[in-house]
Amino acid sequence: MTLPLAACTSDVLTEGGNSIDSDTATAERNDTVSPSSPGSYTRHSTTVDDIERTWNVYTPDSDASRDAPMPVVLVVHGTGDTGSGIRSGIGEDLEREADHHGFVIAYVDGHDNNWNECRVAGDWPAKEKDLDDVGLMRHVVDGIHHDLGHDTVDVSRTFAIGFSSGGHMVQRLAYEAPDLVSGIASVNANVPVDDNNACTDSGEPVPVIFIQSREDPMNPFDGGEVVVGAGIFAESRGEVRSAQASAEWFAERNGVSAEVSDPVRDGDAEITTWDGEFPVRLISVDHSGHSFPTTTGRWGNDNGARYDGPGAIREFFTGTYP
Repeated sequence: MTLPLAACTSDVLTEGGNSIDSDTATAERNDTVSPSSPGSYTRHSTTVDDIERTWNVYTPDSDASRDAPMPVVLVVHGTGDTGSGIRSGIGEDLEREADHHGFVIAYVDGHDNNWNECRVAGDWPAKEKDLDDVGLMRHVVDGIHHDLGHDTVDVSRTFAIGFSSGGHMVQRLAYEAPDLVSGIASVNANVPVDDNNACTDSGEPVPVIFIQSREDPMNPFDGGEVVVGAGIFAESRGEVRSAQASAEWFAERNGVSAEVSDPVRDGDAEITTWDGEFPVRLISVDHSGHSFPTTTGRWGNDNGARYDGPGAIREFFTGTYP
C-alpha cells in the first residue's frame, strides 16, 4: 500500500535513540552518542494500516561533489530496536560512506520495534496484525523522492540493509518487491528453511550480500533453530539454513550458482562471490557474535573482530549498477 504523500509529516531530529535490540544481547553497542555527520537528519511520519509509522532520513551535505542523483538506502533494524538505535551502532560508518560516495539513508522504525517479516515461527505485534511493511517501505521511498526531487535522488536505485529480523524483512523485499529494491544486504539473518517461510517469492532475481558472524549465538552460522532469550523466556523463531546454504539458495534463485569464486580472505573475513548479472556475496566474519561489524566498533564485538561491513555493502551495491 502506498499512501498519499500529503499524509507524510517531517521535522528535524537531533538525538539518536537509546534502545537495545533484544536480538543483540551479546553486543555492547554505544546507544548514548549520535553520529556527528555533516549532513542533515530529519524525522518523518505517516499512517499505514491506521497506525502511525516513522522513519529518519540522513541526506549528505548538499555541497558534496556528485555527478548524478543519489541512490537511496533503507536501513531496517532488528527486533526490539529502532531506526535511531541502529544508527547509533552503524551510523558513523554508514554515513561516512554516504558522504564520500553520495547516497541518502532512511532509518525506518518497526511497529512496536518489530517487523512483519517472513518467518512462520514466533509471535510479535507486526506479524499478528499482518502489517503492510512492504508498503511502508514503498511509502518511505516515495516520500524521499517527493521531498528531495529527482535531481537529488534516483529512487530507481534503492537498496536495503537489514540486521537480524531486519535482515529477514529485507529478504521479504527481495521476494515481494523486486521492483523496489536494486539489491539487499542481510546481516546475521540466514534464509529460513522452506517450512519456516510464509512469504510468496516472485522469483525475480535481486542482488544479495550476506554478512554472517561465525560465533553468532542466535542466528546459527551452520544453520538450525533460532532461539531468542533464555530459560523460561526463550522463544523459537524456527529453523534457518546455514550461511553457506543461504547464499547458495539465493545464487540458484538468481541464476548465478555456477559462477562461484574461490573464497578470499580480508582480515577477519572470508568472502565468496557468485558473480553474474544478479550477484550474491557471502562475507563470513570470524570472532564476531550477533552484532554488525564496523571499523569503529560502535556496536561492540565478542573477541576483537573489526570489519568494515558498511563499506563492503556499499561496494557491493555500487557494483550492481553502471
